Amino acid sequence: MQNTKRYICSGLLIVVAFISSFAFSSVSCSAAEEERKAFFGTEQASLDVRIVADWSLRSRNNQGIPFVILDKKQAKLFLFNSQGRLLGAAPALLGAAIGDKDFEGVGNKTLAHIPPEQRITPAGRYVGWGGKYLGKGKYFWIDYKAGLAIHAVVNPPGQRRLERIVSPDPAEHRISWGCINVPKKFFNGNMRRIFAASNGIVYILPETQPASEFFGITAVN
Repeated sequence: MQNTKRYICSGLLIVVAFISSFAFSSVSCSAAEEERKAFFGTEQASLDVRIVADWSLRSRNNQGIPFVILDKKQAKLFLFNSQGRLLGAAPALLGAAIGDKDFEGVGNKTLAHIPPEQRITPAGRYVGWGGKYLGKGKYFWIDYKAGLAIHAVVNPPGQRRLERIVSPDPAEHRISWGCINVPKKFFNGNMRRIFAASNGIVYILPETQPASEFFGITAVN
C-alpha cells in the first residue's frame, strides 16, 4: 500500500513539475517577446530612434521585413534587417525646409517650381519599393506620387552637397528638395544589397513633435 502511494505521489509530482515548467516557459516566451529590442551595437542613436526601432519590432509594425529610420534632427539614417539588427548607419541630406507635413501636389511640380518653404522631407511611415523596383535604378522610392525617395548623393553646382553630407552640423544637411541623399557607397552597398529582394518599411521621424506622440507609441503597443 505504501509503495502504491509512493508511485501515485511520484506521478503527481511529475505532472505538477511538467505543468509548472510549461507555464514558466510560456511566461518566459511572452516576456522575451515583449522585450524584443533593436540591436545597435556601438552605433550612437538618439532616444527617438531607439524608441521607434524597439516599437517597430515589439508591435511587428515592420511586418517582418527590413526597415529604415531617418532621424531628421540628427540628419542620420539607420538601416536594419528584419530582426532589428543594425546593418549600417550613414549621414543624410534632407529637405531644406523645417516641417513634417508635405504640401499637396508638390510631387507634380518640377524642382525649379518647388518654393523653399515646401522643400520638406515629410515625417511618416512608408513602404519603400525594393526588389524589382530598385533593380539597377537610382532610387529607393518611398512615396512615388510625392516624388520622395532615398538615393545616392547628387552634387548640383553651388550646393556643396559632398561637403555638407560629411559635416558634423545637422543644419548643413538641409539642402535637398525633399529627397533623402546618402553616401554613394552606402546606397550602392548596404541599401541595394538588403533591398534587392525585399521592400522595406521607412520611418521618417518628426522634428516638430516627439516621435512617440507622432507614431502613437505607448508602453504597451
